[in-house]
Amino acid sequence: MPTFSKLKLPAALFAVAALLALPAVANATLTYTKGFQKPSVYYAESNGKGAHKIGAGRNSKVSPDGETVIYEKEAGNGAEMRLYSIPLGKGQRLMNPWRESFVFAWSPDSTMIAALKGPLNGKATLMIINLENGKRIKVGTGYFNGVSFSPESNEIVYGVAQTPDYPPKSDLFKYSIETGKTVKLSHNQNSVYPLWGPTGQIVFARQLGAKSRKYGPANQLFVMNEEGQRISQVTHTEVNPFAQGLSPIGFSENGNRLLTEFGGQDQSYAVAVNMVTGAEKPLTNNPETGFVGAAISPDGTTVLGTAGLGFGGNPKPKVVTVPFNGGPQKVLVANAYEPTWSN
Repeated sequence: MPTFSKLKLPAALFAVAALLALPAVANATLTYTKGFQKPSVYYAESNGKGAHKIGAGRNSKVSPDGETVIYEKEAGNGAEMRLYSIPLGKGQRLMNPWRESFVFAWSPDSTMIAALKGPLNGKATLMIINLENGKRIKVGTGYFNGVSFSPESNEIVYGVAQTPDYPPKSDLFKYSIETGKTVKLSHNQNSVYPLWGPTGQIVFARQLGAKSRKYGPANQLFVMNEEGQRISQVTHTEVNPFAQGLSPIGFSENGNRLLTEFGGQDQSYAVAVNMVTGAEKPLTNNPETGFVGAAISPDGTTVLGTAGLGFGGNPKPKVVTVPFNGGPQKVLVANAYEPTWSN
């Protein structure tokens, strides 16, 4: 596997010195996917203008500084992870095989990523990759459901179970990148989907009612401090029998606003959550094709996502924004989906 210090491409394509010497991207960066049979990844300005095609692939993840895009490309043994430098206009394979691209995180300082490696079946390996020096850290193995970096980019929190059972018998762990020490934060085997907030709080879902509900537990969001203490419940969501409930996606920079996704059978839609009051507001009236959330703006006023995707045939997706408090959709890119935003 190539690392940044051992690349054979001309002029050390991804040498960190070259990257740091380039001017920063002036505006926030938007990435998205177009096409279903032969999907391709694009990047553009935050308003959808000035689009450029990166190449064949999907599930793009733009760095917080807007300069680097990680995306998924089909390979002979599954999916491979590719890295694309926007300032250089060049790409490179980073990891193969890439497992479950939804368990992924950028560090806030844009120097590292956390992702899963492994075959389609069986336990996956959680990896941290330093994009400046190519160093790879193996954190652990298991069946992971979420990962997130600390605001200082020196720790991660993750949720993992050791069996593939449903509901997952998952707990939350904190890992120090500097010391390699792992600390268990939960002990109830029903904690999933952790997201580390900008002020140090960690929001996560607890799977409640596994024995009393007919088709599976319902997620309610809780919050803890970085030591796994001072736990309190944030949401009291009504979850129908065929739904799973909320999972966190992203915070506003002050930590008061949280974008979440309500998921279930034939339904997935964005819900805005006030972290102070626990109030929830669905951002669509159509749970099937209305609005799937992807990101929240730093000031917390705007939510990015996909409309018109749905669960049936003949989807007509479009990348749109919606006010956090609700309101009309603004189309950024037609016939596109899976958007991400830089800060």
